[in-house]
Amino acid sequence: MSINFKRRTYGWIQNPSDFNKLKTTVQIFDNRSSHYQLLRDDWINQKIYFPQLRSSLQEKFNHAVEEFTYAELVGSSRNKNNESAAKRADAVANGLIQISLLPQTHKKTAKAYVDDWTSDGFLRWAVSLNFVEVDRKNDSFKITELGKQFSESDNDSEEQQEILITALLSYPPATRVLQILSDANEPKNKFYIGNRLGFIGESGFTSYGEEVMLDYLMEETDPKERTKIRSNVEGTSDKYARMICSWLNKLGLVKTQSVKKEGIALFQKYSITAKGIHRYNQSLGKSRHKKQAKFLMWEFLATDVSSVDYIRTRRAHLIKNLQKTSSANEIIKRMQYLGFYTEPAIMNLDIEGLINFGLRIELDSDRIKLLDEIKDFDIPIVEVTEEISDIALQKEKAYFYKNTALSKRHISILEIAFDGSKNRDLEILSAEVFKDYYQLESIHLGGGLKPDGIAFNQNFGIIVDTKAYKGAYSRSRAEADKMFRYIEDNKKRDPKRNQSLWWRSFNEHIPANNFYFLWISGKFQRNFDTQINQLNYETGYRGGALSARQFLIGADAIQKGKIDINDLPSYFNNSVISFE
Repeated sequence: MSINFKRRTYGWIQNPSDFNKLKTTVQIFDNRSSHYQLLRDDWINQKIYFPQLRSSLQEKFNHAVEEFTYAELVGSSRNKNNESAAKRADAVANGLIQISLLPQTHKKTAKAYVDDWTSDGFLRWAVSLNFVEVDRKNDSFKITELGKQFSESDNDSEEQQEILITALLSYPPATRVLQILSDANEPKNKFYIGNRLGFIGESGFTSYGEEVMLDYLMEETDPKERTKIRSNVEGTSDKYARMICSWLNKLGLVKTQSVKKEGIALFQKYSITAKGIHRYNQSLGKSRHKKQAKFLMWEFLATDVSSVDYIRTRRAHLIKNLQKTSSANEIIKRMQYLGFYTEPAIMNLDIEGLINFGLRIELDSDRIKLLDEIKDFDIPIVEVTEEISDIALQKEKAYFYKNTALSKRHISILEIAFDGSKNRDLEILSAEVFKDYYQLESIHLGGGLKPDGIAFNQNFGIIVDTKAYKGAYSRSRAEADKMFRYIEDNKKRDPKRNQSLWWRSFNEHIPANNFYFLWISGKFQRNFDTQINQLNYETGYRGGALSARQFLIGADAIQKGKIDINDLPSYFNNSVISFE
C-alpha cells in the first residue's frame, strides 16, 4: 500500500551560499546550541507574528523539542490578516528559519526575518548535505549526527571547514563538479559544467551552450543588460554548477578566474585547486584512504518532470540493483520484473544521468559496475503508474536517442516546448540547434523590440520567434503583430524606428528578397496556416512554423546530408513545415 506524503525536492540547490547561515539553520534542531536558546528566550516571542503559532512554538522550545514540521520551519507568505500576501513586503514572520536568518537588506530596512522561499532553500540545503533528516510521513525534520558536529563547530574554524568538505565529498553533484574540473585541462565556465551535470535531457536540468551564450553577451551593447545576461541568463544545471562551485571555492577546492574579451567581462571560469584534487582523490579511496560513501535520497533523482514519482522510483531501483550485480542482462531482467524499461534506451539514459548526477559507473560491454559506495537510502512506497502522456514523450525521446546523433540537451526541446515557464530555455536551445545541426549562424537576441533569435548564412536569413506553450499553439494577433514589426524593422533598417539595430547581426550579403520568418513551438493548431498566410500577404516575406518534433527531424536530416541547408528556404511555403 502506498503512503501519503508531501512531495518535495532535495539534492539540487540554486541560491543559498552562506555556510554560517546554513549552520544557524541546523542549530534550530540542536537544543544545546546558543541559537536554540536565543529562539526560546527571545526571538520566538519577539518575531513570530501569529499568537497561536507563537504559543505552540514556545511550548515546544520550552520542552527542548528538536523535531519540527515543514510548516513550522519554513512558514508561508501570509500578511497580518493571515491571508496570502499580495507582495513579499507584506508577509509577516511565521517560520523558525524565517526568524533565524537576517536578510541582506536588514541594515537598510530593519527587517529582522527572511521570506519563506529563502527559508525553504536553506532547509533543502541542510537536508541535501545530510545535516538534517526527513520524516516524509509527518513532513518533519530533525538533526543528524553529522549535523550535530556541524552545529557544535565554531564559525569559520578548521573543524567547520573539515565537516563541510566531508559533507560535500559525500554529495554526488559536488563530486561530479570536481570530476569535470579534474578532467578538464583548462578553466571552464558554468555552461561547460552545466552541460555535464545532472539528468541532462529533462526540463529540470536545462543547460545553455557556451558559444551561443558568448555570442548573446557580445551582441548586447547595453552594459546593464550584459550584467543581467552574466548573472541571470542560465539553465537550471548551469545555476546548480555555479552554486556548487561557489561552495567549493569557499572551501579552497575550486578557484575562480575572471575573463575579458575586447574589454567586456565574460562568464567567470572555474578550475580545481591542488587541494581540491588531493581531497577528491582521497574520497575515491586512492593512496590507502577509505573510499567515502555517497549520500543520496529518493528525492535527489528527478525534479521538474511529469510522472516524477515514477522516474525517481525507477532510478532508485536501478541504483539498488547496481549495488547487487554488474550484469547488464540481470539488471534489465530485474528492472523489467519491477515494471520498468520497456525501452532499453531509457535505461542507458538513466545510467548516463546517474553518472552526470555524480555516481561513478563503469560501462564495459555487458557489464555495468557501480564504483561508489552509497549510504543506505529508502524508496517510499508510492503508486508509480507512468502517465500516458509521459509514456508518449519517453517513446518520442527514445526514437531520437536511438536514431539520431542529437544531444540529450537538444532532444529535451520535445518537453520544454510544451512548458510555458521555459520560454527562455526554448529560445536559447533553438539557437543552438540552428548553429550545431542546421549549419547556420545563429544568434539569440530576445528582450524588448527584438525577435527571440535569427539564423542565417550568406544566402538567406530567418527571423525566429519561439513559443513554449502547453498544448497546441494557436493564432494570436498580438504575436503576429510583433513578427510584423520585426519584418518591417529588417526591411527599413531605420535606427530611428528601432534603436537596438538587431538586424545588423545578419550577414550583410543576404539578398533583400531572401529573408523568412519562422515560429517554433511544441505543436500548432490546424488553423495556424491562416496566420502565416496573412503575414505573408502583409509583408511579402514567406514564412513557416516548426513543431518541436519537426525542428529536430530537420536538424537530423541536415546533419545526415538528406537536406542541403541552402534548400531550406524551399520549405517556407506559408504553412506548418514537415520534413517527413
